[in-house]
Amino acid sequence: MTVLVEVVHAVKPLTNTVFDKWVDWYGTDVIPAMGRNGFDVLGAFKRTTGPMGEDVLVIRFESAGEYEKAGIALRKDAAFLASLASVAGSWHVKETVKVANIVPYATEARLEKQLAARPEKPRQYLRAVLGMKYGGQPATMAALDKLADIVDASGRMALATAYETSIGTRGELTDLWVYENGVPDLSYRPGDPMAELVAALREGAPEESTSYLNPLPYSKLQ
Repeated sequence: MTVLVEVVHAVKPLTNTVFDKWVDWYGTDVIPAMGRNGFDVLGAFKRTTGPMGEDVLVIRFESAGEYEKAGIALRKDAAFLASLASVAGSWHVKETVKVANIVPYATEARLEKQLAARPEKPRQYLRAVLGMKYGGQPATMAALDKLADIVDASGRMALATAYETSIGTRGELTDLWVYENGVPDLSYRPGDPMAELVAALREGAPEESTSYLNPLPYSKLQ
């Protein structure tokens, strides 16, 4: 069964200069090494809101076994290890990893449509992390299935993928949305045209946090 691995790097010192050097090195040396060892990097983003100096990667593997196999291969890659040694001390990095399963409403067609998109400039992404209560998975999935259809039909926003954490925080669901035509007006406006649907969603997932992500040059999702 296909698994997604989400990796977050917190890079310090918190300066644009250091982060730029990190991105240059990662794109030049790490992404090719990952590619030749079985890592399918779907998305690579800089977090725009929330903690500073972080990137977020979403990586696909055919199975948990392939994930393990790829990790072993990467740790034996001589060119990668030499490059890693060459940048030792250039920055301080904290890496957080979670393993997840793709959820039913995040169809292959939705993901492939966004991977195939070739926008004139990188689009804005939104990462939503929902906390589901115990037993709240069915209600959450049903509501998000409907929501994804409604949002896709609007032409303003679309679901790229979504995944439920299997190794990490239990009851955690992550949705990755893309704005097709830029971020909408974010000013406060009372009311909710989808109040009934959102109420059903909150029955299953009472907690949610969001952050904006921007594609890095080596991201397949742009």
